[in-house]
Amino acid sequence: MGDQQRELEEARKAIEKLDDGILAALAERAALSKKMPALLGDEAGYAPKRERDLLERIDQKGAGEFPKRALAHVFREIASACFTLEAPLRVSYEGPPGSLAHEAARKRFGVSAVFLPCEGPRATLELVEREHADVGVVVLESSIEGLLQPALDALAEANVKIVGEIESDVRVHLLNKSGQIGDVERVFTSAEGRTAAARFLATNLPRAEVVETATAEIAAQMAAADPKAAALGGGTLGEGHELVIARGNVGDLHGEHVRCGITSARPTSRTGHDSTSFVITLDDAPGALFRVLKPLADRDLNLRRIQSRPRAHGEQDGSRTYRFFVEVAGHVTDRPLVTAFDEIKRSVRQLKILGSYPSKS
Repeated sequence: MGDQQRELEEARKAIEKLDDGILAALAERAALSKKMPALLGDEAGYAPKRERDLLERIDQKGAGEFPKRALAHVFREIASACFTLEAPLRVSYEGPPGSLAHEAARKRFGVSAVFLPCEGPRATLELVEREHADVGVVVLESSIEGLLQPALDALAEANVKIVGEIESDVRVHLLNKSGQIGDVERVFTSAEGRTAAARFLATNLPRAEVVETATAEIAAQMAAADPKAAALGGGTLGEGHELVIARGNVGDLHGEHVRCGITSARPTSRTGHDSTSFVITLDDAPGALFRVLKPLADRDLNLRRIQSRPRAHGEQDGSRTYRFFVEVAGHVTDRPLVTAFDEIKRSVRQLKILGSYPSKS
């Protein structure tokens, strides 16, 4: 045996020994996780602060040459899997399987959670309200469309709180059984997928038959049954149908991303790096918005987002009102925000706190 071959064998044995150590550590972590519900008591369940603390600690410590981005993904999966030993996390999400909210939920909660598709944001939040889901994921904002009103309106009327956010790239892939684009004679896709990848289809698959389906999930089912077919959808779409990516990121618009909100029936505790979202209803009158923003400015509170929505004849007296969705730096329990909200309440028709949650900045 040559020196290089001997060195290769030694490296393989060293890797096997390390893998055995990882397995032993996972077993020990799982055993400890099973004890956590009794130790946590009422604090058991999804906790964004604990999740943030874990990922920050992992990011600070690092693992040598192991990529940091992959490290966060690994620990999310470990945490998700261990949580199922206590009770599987039930996650409702907006849209069918393979939707943007589903992709984002899978990114945050890993493969071990139980995912519950819902028809729209209202239904998603209702499952959380009725305690049929532990958390719900709705799309709040698109880099192309801005803040999305259906989700914001549903949050304004639901009895849940935003406890976290997920930022996710929008990527459309071509998936089939073989992973070879040359095998594709027809493409099954939702109307949204066809629009998103119109240029790619015309340029790379001009002779392929394009068949529209009601959802991306149905497209995947059809492609799985046809070796000459492919489906358009997100990265998780093919996992349940034995489809692989034949050509990745085929959408005509590159760089699009969405921001999703994680909702829960329970508010989250302060992390020190938080944002708070709230909704206010104002009369259509001079200075009305100024009187809301002034208490925030007086306390040096950073306004991160604001969007208005008219409500024609929204009140019983027939007057015109506006609903504003506002996001500000800080946690709802911070003293500056507490006093600002006390002052704001006196100048608006309605104030509702949508929730405080860990933020990136």
